[in-house]
Amino acid sequence: MKYQHLFTTIIPACLISFNATAGNINYEGSSTVGKFITDAADIYMSSNFKVDVVSESSGGEQCVIRKKCDMGGVARDVDQRFLDDGVVATLIAKDAISAIVNENNPISELTSAQLKDIFTGKIKNWSELGGSDLPIHAYVVKEASATRTVFAKAILGDDDYQEVEVMTPDAKMVTAVAREKGAIGQISFAFLQGKKGIKPLNVDGQEATVENMNYPITRPLYITTLGEPQGEVKAFLTWTLSPEGQKIIKQRFVGVK
Repeated sequence: MKYQHLFTTIIPACLISFNATAGNINYEGSSTVGKFITDAADIYMSSNFKVDVVSESSGGEQCVIRKKCDMGGVARDVDQRFLDDGVVATLIAKDAISAIVNENNPISELTSAQLKDIFTGKIKNWSELGGSDLPIHAYVVKEASATRTVFAKAILGDDDYQEVEVMTPDAKMVTAVAREKGAIGQISFAFLQGKKGIKPLNVDGQEATVENMNYPITRPLYITTLGEPQGEVKAFLTWTLSPEGQKIIKQRFVGVK
């Protein structure tokens, strides 16, 4: 049996594949990178994967240092202090972060400046942007998620989020925006595949697709190890960077090969 789905809202670690003859890889960290792991598990038969994404990218740095995982996932640049302590970061893909709105919102495009004014609380009603007379309800992901940090760096500059509501885990963002016409949220494109009720906004005239290299809100995706990858993890990373692995990557992300 390839899959044993044990996902619930309260269990942080899940076994997403099981093959009695395969080795095992424990993964912790970014839920965005975790999306690729779940995709890969259906194709890559040489390892079983246990995935824990509660700690997000910060956990993807710390778990390898603490030897609590075989590999971590980080959806941003890895902090230099971890690299100095022996963490090796392997770039596997690039991700785009979307601002999403309800599908019934007539707004389909915003500028970076307009997004900044929304997420810093300066613009409070969609009518200020040419939309309906409806209060804006802005959602952000939790602080540990790299999505929040990367979006802030690209859009907010030196300012801070204001008048926003935290949505956790990241995957709940799509559901929250889909059920509320006045909502806007931030989420990796990886979570949008096949989802209904929402639409990604074009930003600064750039279409919100993973194929658009000019889309302004992007980030690197890394697999982390303590020292150079070895054994099961090395074999998996070799496959990830192969044409077959990159084909899976490109279902949700921009490939690096």
